[in-house]
Amino acid sequence: MKKIMSIILTLLLMVSMSISALAAEDPAALLERVNAKNSTLDSMDCKAGVHAVIQLEYPEYDEPLSANMDMAMNMQMAEINSGNLRYKAEMAMNLMGMEEYAVVFYKDGYYYMDMEGSKFKYPMDLNSIIERAKSTASIAPELEASLMRNLSVREENGMKILSYEADASAVDGYVKEVMRDMLGDADYIMNMNIRQVKGEYVINQEDYCTSMDIYMVMDMSVMDQKMTIILLIESDINNPGQPVNVSLPSTDGYEDLAGYYY
Repeated sequence: MKKIMSIILTLLLMVSMSISALAAEDPAALLERVNAKNSTLDSMDCKAGVHAVIQLEYPEYDEPLSANMDMAMNMQMAEINSGNLRYKAEMAMNLMGMEEYAVVFYKDGYYYMDMEGSKFKYPMDLNSIIERAKSTASIAPELEASLMRNLSVREENGMKILSYEADASAVDGYVKEVMRDMLGDADYIMNMNIRQVKGEYVINQEDYCTSMDIYMVMDMSVMDQKMTIILLIESDINNPGQPVNVSLPSTDGYEDLAGYYY
């Protein structure tokens, strides 16, 4: 069970990363400036709260079984644009009433997870995925216009707040492409259908994004386990534009999940 939930958590983080890269794009002049400014960032220090309701489907039950997950996460990234990405996140979770602590990080083409001594790793080229997100974002207004609707901007306390709702089917197609890049030949382990995406971004006077909230509803099947996930991610970016030092743990003792799927 812990291995299944570790895989689900990893996939949720992958989906949220791909959505975050996508949603900041829009043809509006404000967002063009914000994108140009934030695309130059080579590091990031972020605190996030993740709240999820996971509804698991079992043939022997008439109604799905619900599991709540709440997670507090500190995430750091460095050398984002330099081609030598270093990524680390420390997470405290409450999953189905059980408290867990996990550390995930990325190094030399592998994504690592240590969940209280249960250690897994999976090959993943995050550098290429980031470059793909950038190239997709540069396709300009046609793509963004097809993804965004109900877009609005307001000002509060000297900050600009962008609210949006995305075209779920268009976002679903985009995320599936990114997930195929992430999972490679093992993308068959997960089927996903995104039903709703909306959120808000807070932008400071220097055109840096200082916080973002994302709400998603998706149907997913992981290793033949069907589920519906309702997900809210609330994040704050600390000192945007400042360098971040990322210290990575040892890579010894991690089970390679690539072999687990075959």
